[in-house]
Amino acid sequence: MRVRPRDLALLLTGLALAGCSEVEEASSGGYEPAQLKEVNGSDVQQVTFTKEGAERTGLRTAAVQRDGGRRVVPYESLIYDAAGRSWVYTIPQPLTFLRAEVQVRRVEGQNVLLEDGPPVGTGVVTVGATEVYGAELEIAGGH
Repeated sequence: MRVRPRDLALLLTGLALAGCSEVEEASSGGYEPAQLKEVNGSDVQQVTFTKEGAERTGLRTAAVQRDGGRRVVPYESLIYDAAGRSWVYTIPQPLTFLRAEVQVRRVEGQNVLLEDGPPVGTGVVTVGATEVYGAELEIAGGH
């Protein structure tokens, strides 16, 4: 049996398209480690991780501290957006994170002294802050 080049090209194109649709269908209903919720009157979104999603991300947190008259957060909690504004992720409830803008006075070693930001005692994400930011912006990784 002789296969014409045109028929072979059509067969290969059909197989390639069938393969692509399978991948899209499989990934469209897949596991989502985080859910987003709009925050009224704000450009930020609330990010809620599943317990498994938080564990896989390795999220760690710390509380905003006081150093003299200044609020202090760990340097690793600081995120910068594309416009150069500084943010931290606060923790309004377990596994739920909300981006809050901060005004940095200065960085001292591994500490950031804030001019303005969340009150002392507020939980902030340290390890995994960039992953929470990626989840909020719906930036998928690992593909």
